[in-house]
Amino acid sequence: MPSWSPNSEKGPFVSNLTAGVARADITPPCGLPHGCWSARTGLAEGIHEPMIAQALVLDDGRTTLAIIALDLVFAGADMTAAVRERVQKLTGIPPEAVLVNAAHNHSAPSVSRGSTVAGLADTGSFAPWVDALPDLLAGAVYSAWRGRRPARVGSGTGRAPGISVNRVRRERPVDDSIPVLRVDAADGQPIAVVVSFACHPTLIGGESLLWNTDFPGPLREAVEAGRPGVECLFLQGCAGDIAGWDFWFGNREARRHSFEGRDEFGRALGAAELEALEGIETNGEAQLGASSTQVELRRRRIPWDVEELERRIGELSRDPDPEFPDAWPESVHTATSAQDFPRLYQRSALAMYADMARRPDEPVSAELQVLRIGDAAVAANPFELFNECGVRIRAGSPFETTFVLGYTNDYAGYLPPSEDLDLLEGIALDDLLDQDRYRWAYGITNSNVDRGEVERVVDESVGLLRGVK
Repeated sequence: MPSWSPNSEKGPFVSNLTAGVARADITPPCGLPHGCWSARTGLAEGIHEPMIAQALVLDDGRTTLAIIALDLVFAGADMTAAVRERVQKLTGIPPEAVLVNAAHNHSAPSVSRGSTVAGLADTGSFAPWVDALPDLLAGAVYSAWRGRRPARVGSGTGRAPGISVNRVRRERPVDDSIPVLRVDAADGQPIAVVVSFACHPTLIGGESLLWNTDFPGPLREAVEAGRPGVECLFLQGCAGDIAGWDFWFGNREARRHSFEGRDEFGRALGAAELEALEGIETNGEAQLGASSTQVELRRRRIPWDVEELERRIGELSRDPDPEFPDAWPESVHTATSAQDFPRLYQRSALAMYADMARRPDEPVSAELQVLRIGDAAVAANPFELFNECGVRIRAGSPFETTFVLGYTNDYAGYLPPSEDLDLLEGIALDDLLDQDRYRWAYGITNSNVDRGEVERVVDESVGLLRGVK
């Protein structure tokens, strides 16, 4: 059953909307190994720009919401629970009204992930930093809560065509919509802008040893330069099969990684958002609401037994890794890195398959959450949901503007449409591990949710949206 944070029964609703915003620096220490990109050995040697956490608190006099945006790759369930507990003690905001979204920034370390997916790096030497995150995030919420002032909100949707691609099946359409929430002070001065887009932040790969934000950083800079005084929060959409520019899997001719290309992408998004902002009118009578529910989804049944998979893992482990350089050479690209270093991918894939085989009857638990902000709503889930599934949720929403987010409150792995799983039916294990043949299917091959369960995620999310309406 959903948990609700409804408006109390105190007579006719009259909004006394207030809002506050704050940020915290969450950049990891230098001198630690990078987590997301393999095939490099260098330690983090500097900071291109700080990685941040931002908190927006909205209060209509009866319901209070907190939205937290992170420049991290994952926002694991344990971290989310710790943040929510601390926030409730500091502010009284209930857990179902606190949303924690990770930008899925691949220039951040691979930590604070969910427990439903195997084959990802552990916290390791980042443990002290990870332990400090809940206090940093809850502190940002507390600061925003304390700084609330009379506010007005409005929402709308822009578009950013031509800058993203379906990296799994490049002939498929992409969701290029940009939902925007505008929050102004009562006198019209800007407080915050919340923007979302569906795209993997992989514009920078393993060629850099600098901590950085990937494209959300230059996106925020562009918006904040265009609207001085505003705090721009980026929320990651349903980007499971979406990449920037022409970074589709297997593309040997893709444009190279560079900070210049990253910044161009971020500025293009920022320009589209600023254009959308111009058409948004705000008012101070926005009703707020929150709802969440926990769904238990069937874990994917794979046709290989644990013994076979462990044997294959052992065989690969006997082969030593090559001597990797400090950073990637220019010839290595995120679109083709698994083809260049297949054993690294194969070991990770086999570890994930073995994990599925060990616990076939253990469901994948996922929190679905919805926030209402006047005529806009946020529908969030912990998956790398493929973009067409996010479009289906938005299509079923009764709100004028709907943000559909992945990577929220936990990490539960990839979730493609059911028919995509059918594309791999009957394919031999050796064939699937061959990255020259099946790199295109990444996100389908490693989904740990059974066929048909994505429909439950879509339907339950739409149901929550209708409930808060």
